[in-house]
Amino acid sequence: MSGIEPVLAPGVSAIRSANDVVLASMALKECVDHEALSRFHEDVWDLDPAIFHMTARNAFRTIDFGGIACPIERLTAKEYIYARLNELLPDRAGRLRPLSTRSALATLCRFMAFVRERTERFDAGAIDQAMLDAYLAEQNARNVQPSRVAECLRPIVQLHRLAPFLTHGGLGFVPWHGRAIFTVAGCKGRAYENVTPRIPEPVIGALVRWSLKYIDVFAADIFAARAELDAIEHAYAARPSCAKRGHLEGRMAKWAASRRAAGRGVPIWNTPQRHGGMSGAVARSGRYGGDVVNMRLIAIQAGIHVTTLSQPRVRKLILAAIEELGVEYGGMDTTITLDPDSGRPWRERFDAFDLIREERHLQTAAYILCSYLTGMRDGEVQAMRPDCIKRGKSADGMIERIAVQSTIYKGRGTRGEIEEWVTIAPVARAVEVAERLAARHRAPHQHDGLWVVLERGTAIERGLSHIVKQINRYREHLDAQHSPGDAPVVPRVDGQSWVFNTRQFRRTLAWYIANRPFGVVAGKIQYKHASVAMFDGYAGASASGFRQEVEQERALGQLDDIVAQYEAHRGGERLAGPAGGRVAAEMLRVETAIDLPGIVADEKRVKAMLAHLARTLHVGVLNDCFFDRATALCLRSSEEGAAPRLSNCAPDRCPNSCITSRHVPAWQAAIDEADAMLKNKRLSAAQRTAIRENRHRMSRVIAPLTEPVP
Repeated sequence: MSGIEPVLAPGVSAIRSANDVVLASMALKECVDHEALSRFHEDVWDLDPAIFHMTARNAFRTIDFGGIACPIERLTAKEYIYARLNELLPDRAGRLRPLSTRSALATLCRFMAFVRERTERFDAGAIDQAMLDAYLAEQNARNVQPSRVAECLRPIVQLHRLAPFLTHGGLGFVPWHGRAIFTVAGCKGRAYENVTPRIPEPVIGALVRWSLKYIDVFAADIFAARAELDAIEHAYAARPSCAKRGHLEGRMAKWAASRRAAGRGVPIWNTPQRHGGMSGAVARSGRYGGDVVNMRLIAIQAGIHVTTLSQPRVRKLILAAIEELGVEYGGMDTTITLDPDSGRPWRERFDAFDLIREERHLQTAAYILCSYLTGMRDGEVQAMRPDCIKRGKSADGMIERIAVQSTIYKGRGTRGEIEEWVTIAPVARAVEVAERLAARHRAPHQHDGLWVVLERGTAIERGLSHIVKQINRYREHLDAQHSPGDAPVVPRVDGQSWVFNTRQFRRTLAWYIANRPFGVVAGKIQYKHASVAMFDGYAGASASGFRQEVEQERALGQLDDIVAQYEAHRGGERLAGPAGGRVAAEMLRVETAIDLPGIVADEKRVKAMLAHLARTLHVGVLNDCFFDRATALCLRSSEEGAAPRLSNCAPDRCPNSCITSRHVPAWQAAIDEADAMLKNKRLSAAQRTAIRENRHRMSRVIAPLTEPVP
């Protein structure tokens, strides 16, 4: 032995063997062929055997190093990812999850490209702190969130941490003198309040109402149209080719006679399609409004080969039928149900392309109901499988219990855990619809998920990878197809259409359950109903942390409500009810303190000074309760609990009751109802006296809010 180490080729590792198994330290799925696992020398690594998240996109199940041209950079990237997957160092930093390798490689390649541009090649030894500061400045100049900047800096720290596992070396110094990269990037910690916007109630109300309509009314027509199209296409495919070419005139005449007898026209596409031949010629002529004749549907219904429709004799028959019968949008036979709100068919008859679009909208409606009315995260919704609805009885056997079974991944390890979310009946109907939609796509692809991509020609993914786009296209479809006039179906906010994302559903539901339990969604589902179903009788819904989020939203909502009352009080709004004077005095105290010279009246200070009122505030329909257990009339004893029983509330007598102008319409409606009852001549004298006294009591309660200021 000379003691001189051999010089390795640039792409050969001095650390790893070519046949090292990439997933050597990972938990693997059952029945995995270990001989087929990816090896270090391969440029494409298959990580799927270690990915248990069933909704992960196909693109994230492999990682490809082939696009890295420089052999040194490619080797560094492979050793970097391998070490992050398998090495467990004393610093207690966990291993890289297989699903995160694609992002880790992208951030590493971005940094290596930055170094290459300044040193002509990637050389870890040429990196110094000044270069790192320049990279940080470049990331900050991209105008992205500090958290994203921190992610871009992560490879720098890892190149120092993993230097012993890199053939060409890593960083020989501690970046930024050991400061945490989140501090370097300017992150200031997680804000207490969730920054995900809540969906305004008019917006979510319209979206849920139309989604319910799709599930309960429109779905039957969509499934019937699919069954019709499958049946006639199957019958058409079963015909011998020779049978489709003979007796053309007779078959066309028979088809035209059947349309004539039914009072139907020649089918045209609902949405203009690009077609050539006679169909395109008819459209270009403009004789029939530029509509495109649905030649394929005519051929299938008449039982003739579609290519024969271009023959002059057949074209003449079709043109004659158009002249006699006119045209009909869609053309399929499925009858369209009447919209219960308008009393008119909810759409034109189907054609093949429209049917696919409506199936996608139906799937989106089912997803929205499952996501919004359960409080599940997107990954938990998309992890649902067929037969995930579980029905049972409550502990006392009196209430039917409906639960959705799925998998929680957040905070539950690599494999996740099976849990149940107690929910309400519309979700069960939505799941049934989603199962029917997925069934015809699942069988040929052996896909066992509930949510599959329905478009033809699309690679089968495990879940809906573009669900956010799908939801917003659904909103666009509702506005375009079902608006009664100029006003959109889904109301705009500040003149703009609301842009949905999946995180908004969970937060919005938590906020409304916590702060508006009597609000009505779509005129049919009450948040209080959802709250009772999810929490009051069962503990299953807290599995994914949703109950904790509701309590957090309750605290935030109470603070927002008291600040709104404070601003209204400063604007001159009066308070009534037994607690009105006490609450007004507290608000006056805060106002006086804030208006002192030298005091900055920012929003945080106002919230801090009003926090003691917010903690006791419970919003109601007839009043707001500033709960004090010692004086609450709704409780039977002082030991009964730490929250009011709003069903036993005495808003005109309880010392905790405060009435604002927001409550006046409900009181006025009760007064009007009493006036209507007094017009009934059949009332006894005792009944009439009781109603008058009750009416007088209600009028007296709201008098401070309705009478002019003296």
